[in-house]
Amino acid sequence: MTTPAEALRLNGLDALFHGHPDGVCVVDEDGVFVESNSTLADLTGYQVADLLGVPFSRLLHPDYVESTMARFTEAVAGQNRRYVTRIVTSDGTVRLLDVTLIPLRGDGAEVAAVLAIARDIGDVERAAAAAAGNEALVRMAARIAGFAGWTVDVETGRIEWSEELFRLLGLEAGHVPGEEDSLALFEPADREAVADAFARTMHDGEPLDLRATIVDASGRKVHAHLVGEAERDESGRIARVHGAFHDVTALVRHREEHRAMARLLRSSLDQVHDAIGFVDRDWRFTFANSWALQLAGIDEARLRDHTLWEMFPTTQGSPFEAIYRDAMDRGVVGTARAFVPDWGCWFEVDAHPTEEGIAIIVRDVTDDQRAREKLDEYTRRVEAQAALLDAARDAIIVRDLGGVIRYWNHGAETIYGIPAAEAVGRSVRDLLYDDPREFDLAAAALLRDGFWVGELRQRRADGTLIVVDCRWQLSRGEDGQVTVFAVNSDITEHRREQEQRIRAQRLESLGTLAGGIAHDLNNVLTPILMSVQLLRQDEKDPRRRDMLDALDAAAQRGASMIRQVLSFARGSQGHRAPVEVGPLLWELARFCRETLPKSIELRVESPDGLPAVSGDETELFQVLVNLVTNARDAMPEGGVLAIRAGEHGGKVRIEVRDSGTGMDEVTAGRILEPFFTTKESGTGLGLPTSAAIVKAHGGELEVDTAPGRGTAIAFELPPVAQAEAWPPREETPAPGPGRGRRVLVVDDEPAICELVRATLDQRGFVTEVAQGREALELLTQGRRFDAVLTDVMMPGVAGDAIARRLTAEQPQAAVVLMSGLLPGPGARAAVERDGAHFLAKPFTPAALLSTLDAALTERAASQRAQP
Repeated sequence: MTTPAEALRLNGLDALFHGHPDGVCVVDEDGVFVESNSTLADLTGYQVADLLGVPFSRLLHPDYVESTMARFTEAVAGQNRRYVTRIVTSDGTVRLLDVTLIPLRGDGAEVAAVLAIARDIGDVERAAAAAAGNEALVRMAARIAGFAGWTVDVETGRIEWSEELFRLLGLEAGHVPGEEDSLALFEPADREAVADAFARTMHDGEPLDLRATIVDASGRKVHAHLVGEAERDESGRIARVHGAFHDVTALVRHREEHRAMARLLRSSLDQVHDAIGFVDRDWRFTFANSWALQLAGIDEARLRDHTLWEMFPTTQGSPFEAIYRDAMDRGVVGTARAFVPDWGCWFEVDAHPTEEGIAIIVRDVTDDQRAREKLDEYTRRVEAQAALLDAARDAIIVRDLGGVIRYWNHGAETIYGIPAAEAVGRSVRDLLYDDPREFDLAAAALLRDGFWVGELRQRRADGTLIVVDCRWQLSRGEDGQVTVFAVNSDITEHRREQEQRIRAQRLESLGTLAGGIAHDLNNVLTPILMSVQLLRQDEKDPRRRDMLDALDAAAQRGASMIRQVLSFARGSQGHRAPVEVGPLLWELARFCRETLPKSIELRVESPDGLPAVSGDETELFQVLVNLVTNARDAMPEGGVLAIRAGEHGGKVRIEVRDSGTGMDEVTAGRILEPFFTTKESGTGLGLPTSAAIVKAHGGELEVDTAPGRGTAIAFELPPVAQAEAWPPREETPAPGPGRGRRVLVVDDEPAICELVRATLDQRGFVTEVAQGREALELLTQGRRFDAVLTDVMMPGVAGDAIARRLTAEQPQAAVVLMSGLLPGPGARAAVERDGAHFLAKPFTPAALLSTLDAALTERAASQRAQP
């Protein structure tokens, strides 16, 4: 009779036994421990010596005794079995084990013992085992290994197949072929041997162990290893034969020469996703499983011809060499993990000493190593981010689904002015929102989509409202609890600046539109204004003169309104000179006394010695008149109008304050918008024009108002340096007669051309009119002129182009540029380059004659000055 230890050596398992990383033991036919490695002892919590001689059933959990012993009985009968069971360790811990049972046969092919390999399958495998059940694991193991079972009742001849055998042969489950049909499944060459072997087993009790070829239902040849044992009844007669069907087609194809049990062993080891190899004392490989061969990229025959160092030269000098030599020389178990460049992978290697050498188990732990590195990186990042959360300027808030605050960073303290100690534990809905409905709508969208991005109005500790850009995300913690991770940014100032930019863009667009309209209106008003004044000169009827005066006043009023539009559209471009603020305010006071009702008390304050400012006195007076007019309209029942000037921060500050009705925040925010007015007959251009003029002078309008508290509008201007010299304005002399001088009038408006011709002819000039291209043709023909009056903006050709042509060909001629807009870059260049004069539309006959006379006088003087 073969002993279990001898069966272990006969089956070539002694080296694997002690070197295997899993728990391995040998039990006899009664289930008593006869051998155990140290790993199994660690799994059970006992010493190896304590296990020997003890039935393994004592370690089983009560719920698993019956199923486990059934699998053990099948293994003793010669069948490989794999299943999941539970054991109770020495300290009472329950462990779930994945167990593989391999029968060990002696010299007579009888089962002498059972080899068990046990592995703690972990949480994931525990869940899978609990879900699938032990039977499913057995079926899975059988399917992987190609095993199936069968039974023959000797007396009745009834044959029973396992479900897996039907699957292996491609037959429909449930209908088992009879003896003759079963024999017909085998290849003809094997049928006689199969029949003889079965006969010896059923009649003589000889164990069945043979190889044969079967043709399955699809016509595929299946190489089978059939094993069986006779079961005797109480009288000693053979009652049944139990056997196993093993599909060894793959093993046959690989020309396996070892015994059937060795093939089963290799098949089992090949299912292990680790590379396993054994090395003898000469450092030569004696065994390698398929994973090891695949990893090395060689066949087993080549493996045996080389030493470990020859096959893997990069091992020398690596951490693996140290554990190999310690296991070989000192009998010490070692583990090492390192990156191997040849494979581009991380490997973890276990080295176990054996009687013949060492056992090497290699695992590819690249994914695990990367997971560890990611975990380390994540840990470092979390630690860094923990500090960054408090360093962030944004408010970072964590709250539960009920809105209760769980985390409140330093940024939140800064933005909301609420310390973390006061915020944590409170409802964010009650803490930050004046109108909780906004929060409720955002929270509903967050629950629906898992995230929410948008802007909300929130409240600071001091009660002020801020605009907050919110990014909210649902997050699930390791405990499964869902929280809200919120990042809030204060964008109040950004929104204010954005609104200012939008308003500036809107003002620019409106200014462009208004400028175009003003140009056309000036062209319309010019002939009206000139006609009225020309008609008035010869009108003797007082009643008609009054009518003409009314028309003149209306045209002048229209021209004034258009000038406001142009000042708004193009800004201030008036003449700059030192302006004394004191006299300017007293002149304004004289104007106010003549125009303000008696119910308004006027107060003017201007200290002596106030420095002058640089600007256009007429434009600054226009600004102040606009402010005074608005103040008067804000006090329909009377009140106090205070006009003050003084020095403030190195600048001259002028303020106009009334005691009127005042304005709310919304209205005050729109008073500088063009065409916005609260008056029934207002144009909405007074304050926008004033703001444009003040800005051109280097200042900004400041508004201070509230309902029932009146309004104060002020601006500051830089003073003029004392050393700065300014040429005094010269008085414009009365225009002289025309004396027959030739003048070319160029304009695309025929009415303007005719009225200018009439005015000049009346004064003694010889006038010729033309439109744009006609004027260029006259110059091309060599026509000579003493002066040219040309509109700047005309279809086909620009007025400054005509001016350049005239200046180049007739340098003695004077140039006057006319336009309904303030002079643009082209007109200003002509003035600077050619000495041209500018005449703004609409103009009166007097303004026309004065500008033309000044241009002729200046041109004549420059000609005389030339050598």
